Amino acid sequence: MIKKLTLSILLASSALYADTIGGEISLGIYSHTPSGSASYTLPGTPLNSAVDLENDFGWSDDQDIILKAYFESPIPFMPNVKFAYSNLNQEGTGNVTDFSWGSIGGKGDIETDLALQVYDVTAYYEIVDNVVELDAGLTMRYLNGDITVTPTVGFDFTTPFGSISSPSIGVPYPTDIDMWIPMLYGKARFNVPNMDVSLQLEANVISYEETTFYDYELSARYTFSMELGLEAGYKSAHLDSEDLTDGLIVDVDFSGPYASIVWDF
Repeated sequence: MIKKLTLSILLASSALYADTIGGEISLGIYSHTPSGSASYTLPGTPLNSAVDLENDFGWSDDQDIILKAYFESPIPFMPNVKFAYSNLNQEGTGNVTDFSWGSIGGKGDIETDLALQVYDVTAYYEIVDNVVELDAGLTMRYLNGDITVTPTVGFDFTTPFGSISSPSIGVPYPTDIDMWIPMLYGKARFNVPNMDVSLQLEANVISYEETTFYDYELSARYTFSMELGLEAGYKSAHLDSEDLTDGLIVDVDFSGPYASIVWDF
């Protein structure tokens, strides 16, 4: 009897928990176009000139995945949690004159590569939950990756003894990026009455000392049966910072359309 009663309580508790917990998972593709400039200077050396991402590095449109998961807390006063992952990959070739990047200086042909992973952990509360939904919270963002510049055949290094071709041709010069950034988080959604359509704006932002970092998504969603939906919109990220890595200064934007499959459970 006691065993049956205990089992009944556990099953009832599990059902109640299942009814109160909810969330959302989405997986999509982001098409981003880069713009802006960057420079990298070794400590104790004169400041290097900025290079243009499009004209000098040869970066252009590219596509990467974006993944987001929201979990609504069933416990009163406990914040909801959002996890997000995205990456930014770029490859390009350029022909440069009067080029400087770290210990590289000269002119000629270069290959460049950006491999950056972005991880978000967000704690947030629902401020309004009706036809209009409003969320606010705090995001901890982790950036991990590097920018790599590789001089290729035809590159002439500038030295105190003049311009020379070097055995360093083909040797990659990576500049690491590894840091946490706290950001304010907000989301506003409008659920169109009597329709399975919603409009949404979601953003993160921070500005302090020598860093301004923000991103936003402006989107529309249509929900089908079984709480599955399609979301499409515009995504943009801006980073202006001298604090990523010692000597690395960036003022860059990545913007473009995106589309995702969404499951609201």
